[in-house]
Amino acid sequence: MPSYAGVDNPGMLRSGARAGSLIVWIGGPITAGGGVGSDADRMSTLVSAQLDLTEKNYASVTAKVSDGLVTRCYAARDDKSYDHGQVAYVVLAGGLENPISALSAVIYKAKDAVNECHKAFPNARIVWAASPGSLAGMPDEKLADTVTVTAAILGQARATDCLAIDMRKVLGTDTALQATGILPNAEGHERLAEVLIDAIRDDQGQPIDQPITPGRNYSSGLTDWVSRQVDATRRREAEKREANRPTGTELGGVTQKLDELTQAQGVQQVLLEQQQDELDAHQQELEQQQQKLQSQQTQLTKHQNELEAQQKSLKSAQDAIKQAQDQLAKIVGDQGDQVNTLKTLTESLQKTDEKIDTIQRTLWENQQKLDNRIDKLDERVQKLENGTSA
Repeated sequence: MPSYAGVDNPGMLRSGARAGSLIVWIGGPITAGGGVGSDADRMSTLVSAQLDLTEKNYASVTAKVSDGLVTRCYAARDDKSYDHGQVAYVVLAGGLENPISALSAVIYKAKDAVNECHKAFPNARIVWAASPGSLAGMPDEKLADTVTVTAAILGQARATDCLAIDMRKVLGTDTALQATGILPNAEGHERLAEVLIDAIRDDQGQPIDQPITPGRNYSSGLTDWVSRQVDATRRREAEKREANRPTGTELGGVTQKLDELTQAQGVQQVLLEQQQDELDAHQQELEQQQQKLQSQQTQLTKHQNELEAQQKSLKSAQDAIKQAQDQLAKIVGDQGDQVNTLKTLTESLQKTDEKIDTIQRTLWENQQKLDNRIDKLDERVQKLENGTSA
């Protein structure tokens, strides 16, 4: 069975060559041509040319499987400048851009992207090129994470009837194929393109060993018979090789299934661990909220006690005010009696003053009369004295 580097499940999901003249590319920075100076050198353009298909590229340097890939699917869907029925292939590519923390988003977004492409391009074969790019310089922990992310994408690709291609190890850690980070240089893009072409050709069912077309040789009956026997034998051998090529040996098939099962279990294990971490985080948050609630409850109890004390104090103050009001009312009542008495006294004094004034006027008048009489007596006495002297 021929070997195709990077092809996941070689020979499976074979559908034959698709009719159409277009190939649509949707992905992130590598699909957009990151790492090369010209679009002519990018992976997508090289593959499109080799397959003799017109390229429609909707990749974005910022797109990730977990965030942005489906949006690029929308952009492809909404482009009505060409006949979508003429799209033979749609290639979804990406994965290395995603952190392991986005694993659950990677899974459902990868599925959403396929569904959108199936709806937008109903005649196309969907190809999932999982995690193309360079691993050079990547720390061990990140390398391990990319295994899980890639396995998750491939699992979704198989589940949605896509051609699943594992591109993670194509460039590996070879710095000679790296531009910067995960971006491959021109040679790296060429290497990725070769793997994609081989995988798509294999999926088309084009055999590496072409069947022999029987010929006729009329030199003699014996020679013609021998020739036919040789042709028949070669044809049967070619057919056997072709029959074995897509399915692989029984042991290879079992090994592949075990690998897929192991990958799926690894993905599920990581998801469970992440869910457990989220659950632990939620539990801690809940405990913190409970502690905060308890603190607030304690504070509320304190405020309630303070309020009760204030209410008691207010009641005491109200009672004191009531008592003061009663006393004031009594005082006011007493003052009212005193005012009446004072008024009576004042009136009496006024009357007495009037009597005094009357008496004083009478005395003054009497004094005046008395003075007049005295003056007259003095005059008479004076006259008498004058008369006696004479």
